[in-house]
Amino acid sequence: MKKVGEYARHRAYARLKFNSGLKGELRLMNHEGERLSEAYANIVVLNMNPDSLTFMSGLRLPVNREYLVDFRFNVGGVLLNVRGHVAWRSKIENHYEYGVDFYPPHKLRPLLVRILNQELLRQNPRDYKLHCLYRKLSDKAFKV
Repeated sequence: MKKVGEYARHRAYARLKFNSGLKGELRLMNHEGERLSEAYANIVVLNMNPDSLTFMSGLRLPVNREYLVDFRFNVGGVLLNVRGHVAWRSKIENHYEYGVDFYPPHKLRPLLVRILNQELLRQNPRDYKLHCLYRKLSDKAFKV
């Protein structure tokens, strides 16, 4: 399972895995935000962090930074519209998995952190008390 265009890098955030995947749509755009095609393609978002996502599709997309992929999908009741560059591709049976780095990389990060934290708590309700305690301790540490 060779990934085309993959490069080693340190991840600042853990990935949130979507157990059954999130159905969404993808379209191709240029860097000015103009659509390269009017058509949408169906995709499944497999995991995500505030900087990137991994998705699955039957399409074979090029791995380069000369175009953007525009995604629309719903996470925890919030409709997200994010854009990014295809960083790597891996063929798995009759479909492809892709890694996408968001562009611009920091624009939506605070919103995505909040949405992904809420989704994590929804997926793991037993961890809610621990999360609240951690948040209180973090708030106290930054007020010193």
